[in-house]
Amino acid sequence: MDNKENIRILLTDDDQDDRDFFAYAIEDIHLNFPVEFCKNGLELLNRLYDKNLFVPDIIFLDLNMPIMSGFETLQQIREDVLFKDIPVIAIYSTSASEEGIKNTFGLGANAYIVKPVDFDDLKKLLRKVIEMDWKEKLKHSALESFIITI
Repeated sequence: MDNKENIRILLTDDDQDDRDFFAYAIEDIHLNFPVEFCKNGLELLNRLYDKNLFVPDIIFLDLNMPIMSGFETLQQIREDVLFKDIPVIAIYSTSASEEGIKNTFGLGANAYIVKPVDFDDLKKLLRKVIEMDWKEKLKHSALESFIITI
Protein backbone atom coordinates (compact mmCIF):
# COMPACT_ATOMS: atom_id res chain seq x y z
CA MET A 1 0.00 0.00 0.00
CA ASP A 2 2.57 2.51 -1.06
CA ASN A 3 0.07 4.76 -2.78
CA LYS A 4 -2.42 6.11 -0.24
CA GLU A 5 -4.43 7.63 -3.10
CA ASN A 6 -5.72 4.32 -4.43
CA ILE A 7 -6.45 2.11 -1.46
CA ARG A 8 -9.11 -0.54 -2.05
CA ILE A 9 -11.14 -1.36 1.05
CA LEU A 10 -13.36 -4.33 1.78
CA LEU A 11 -15.68 -4.37 4.79
CA THR A 12 -17.38 -7.56 5.87
CA ASP A 13 -20.24 -6.98 8.30
CA ASP A 14 -23.65 -8.63 8.53
CA ASP A 15 -25.37 -5.42 9.72
CA GLN A 16 -26.60 -3.17 6.89
CA ASP A 17 -26.68 -0.12 9.17
CA ASP A 18 -23.03 -0.67 10.09
CA ARG A 19 -22.07 -1.03 6.42
CA ASP A 20 -23.89 2.22 5.62
CA PHE A 21 -22.30 3.98 8.63
CA PHE A 22 -18.86 2.89 7.38
CA ALA A 23 -19.57 4.03 3.79
CA TYR A 24 -20.83 7.44 4.95
CA ALA A 25 -17.73 7.89 7.13
CA ILE A 26 -15.37 7.10 4.24
CA GLU A 27 -17.29 9.50 2.03
CA ASP A 28 -17.43 12.21 4.71
CA ILE A 29 -13.65 12.25 5.21
CA HIS A 30 -13.29 12.60 1.44
CA LEU A 31 -11.50 9.34 0.87
CA ASN A 32 -12.45 8.47 -2.64
CA PHE A 33 -11.39 4.86 -2.35
CA PRO A 34 -13.21 1.94 -3.84
CA VAL A 35 -15.08 0.26 -1.00
CA GLU A 36 -16.84 -3.06 -1.33
CA PHE A 37 -19.00 -4.82 1.19
CA CYS A 38 -19.69 -8.42 2.07
CA LYS A 39 -22.41 -9.62 4.44
CA ASN A 40 -20.61 -12.60 5.95
CA GLY A 41 -17.36 -14.50 5.95
CA LEU A 42 -18.37 -16.99 3.29
CA GLU A 43 -19.30 -14.17 0.92
CA LEU A 44 -15.93 -12.54 1.64
CA LEU A 45 -13.99 -15.71 0.85
CA ASN A 46 -15.94 -16.27 -2.37
CA ARG A 47 -15.27 -12.66 -3.33
CA LEU A 48 -11.52 -12.94 -2.60
CA TYR A 49 -11.24 -15.96 -4.90
CA ASP A 50 -13.11 -14.25 -7.75
CA LYS A 51 -10.31 -13.38 -10.17
CA ASN A 52 -12.53 -10.79 -11.88
CA LEU A 53 -12.61 -8.57 -8.77
CA PHE A 54 -9.90 -6.46 -7.20
CA VAL A 55 -7.81 -7.74 -4.32
CA PRO A 56 -8.38 -5.36 -1.42
CA ASP A 57 -5.57 -3.44 0.25
CA ILE A 58 -7.32 -3.52 3.64
CA ILE A 59 -10.02 -5.84 4.95
CA PHE A 60 -12.20 -4.73 7.84
CA LEU A 61 -13.72 -7.87 9.33
CA ASP A 62 -16.57 -7.96 11.84
CA LEU A 63 -16.10 -10.84 14.24
CA ASN A 64 -19.72 -11.56 15.14
CA MET A 65 -21.45 -12.76 11.98
CA PRO A 66 -23.76 -15.60 11.01
CA ILE A 67 -22.87 -18.34 8.51
CA MET A 68 -19.12 -17.94 9.10
CA SER A 69 -17.79 -15.91 12.01
CA GLY A 70 -15.01 -13.38 11.63
CA PHE A 71 -12.73 -15.73 13.57
CA GLU A 72 -13.35 -18.59 11.12
CA THR A 73 -13.01 -16.25 8.16
CA LEU A 74 -9.75 -14.81 9.46
CA GLN A 75 -8.34 -18.32 9.88
CA GLN A 76 -9.26 -19.19 6.28
CA ILE A 77 -7.73 -15.97 4.94
CA ARG A 78 -4.47 -16.52 6.78
CA GLU A 79 -4.19 -20.14 5.64
CA ASP A 80 -3.96 -18.96 2.01
CA VAL A 81 -0.61 -17.60 0.85
CA LEU A 82 -2.43 -15.37 -1.68
CA PHE A 83 -3.84 -13.22 1.11
CA LYS A 84 -1.09 -13.26 3.73
CA ASP A 85 -0.01 -9.67 3.04
CA ILE A 86 -3.45 -8.07 3.16
CA PRO A 87 -3.91 -6.17 6.42
CA VAL A 88 -6.97 -7.50 8.24
CA ILE A 89 -8.55 -5.26 10.84
CA ALA A 90 -10.73 -7.23 13.25
CA ILE A 91 -13.79 -5.33 14.42
CA TYR A 92 -15.69 -6.16 17.56
CA SER A 93 -19.08 -4.57 17.98
CA THR A 94 -19.27 -3.78 21.64
CA SER A 95 -16.13 -4.28 23.65
CA ALA A 96 -12.52 -5.29 23.66
CA SER A 97 -12.47 -8.61 25.48
CA GLU A 98 -9.01 -9.91 26.29
CA GLU A 99 -9.93 -13.33 24.87
CA GLY A 100 -11.20 -11.85 21.59
CA ILE A 101 -8.08 -9.74 21.24
CA LYS A 102 -5.75 -12.67 21.85
CA ASN A 103 -7.76 -14.94 19.51
CA THR A 104 -7.70 -12.49 16.61
CA PHE A 105 -4.01 -11.73 17.16
CA GLY A 106 -3.23 -15.46 17.24
CA LEU A 107 -5.21 -16.03 14.06
CA GLY A 108 -3.21 -13.39 12.23
CA ALA A 109 -5.24 -10.19 12.30
CA ASN A 110 -3.07 -7.11 11.99
CA ALA A 111 -5.12 -4.85 14.22
CA TYR A 112 -8.18 -4.82 16.43
CA ILE A 113 -10.72 -2.03 16.81
CA VAL A 114 -13.88 -1.62 18.81
CA LYS A 115 -16.63 -0.39 16.52
CA PRO A 116 -17.31 3.26 17.42
CA VAL A 117 -20.92 4.31 17.86
CA ASP A 118 -20.11 7.98 17.31
CA PHE A 119 -19.81 9.05 13.66
CA ASP A 120 -16.92 11.46 14.27
CA ASP A 121 -15.03 8.77 16.20
CA LEU A 122 -15.49 6.34 13.32
CA LYS A 123 -14.12 8.90 10.87
CA LYS A 124 -11.07 9.53 13.06
CA LEU A 125 -10.46 5.82 13.48
CA LEU A 126 -10.80 5.08 9.76
CA ARG A 127 -8.42 7.89 8.86
CA LYS A 128 -5.91 6.58 11.41
CA VAL A 129 -6.11 3.02 10.05
CA ILE A 130 -5.81 4.10 6.43
CA GLU A 131 -2.88 6.44 7.08
CA MET A 132 -0.88 3.80 8.95
CA ASP A 133 2.33 2.50 7.44
CA TRP A 134 1.03 -1.03 6.88
CA LYS A 135 4.19 -2.24 5.20
CA GLU A 136 6.09 -1.47 8.41
CA LYS A 137 3.30 -2.68 10.71
CA LEU A 138 3.17 -6.04 8.91
CA LYS A 139 6.88 -6.52 9.63
CA HIS A 140 6.57 -5.89 13.36
CA SER A 141 3.50 -7.49 14.81
CA ALA A 142 3.17 -6.97 18.56
CA LEU A 143 0.20 -7.47 20.84
CA GLU A 144 0.99 -4.16 22.57
CA SER A 145 0.28 -2.19 19.39
CA PHE A 146 -2.51 -4.45 18.15
CA ILE A 147 -5.49 -2.43 19.40
CA ILE A 148 -6.08 0.75 17.44
CA THR A 149 -7.90 3.56 19.23
CA ILE A 150 -8.54 7.19 18.44
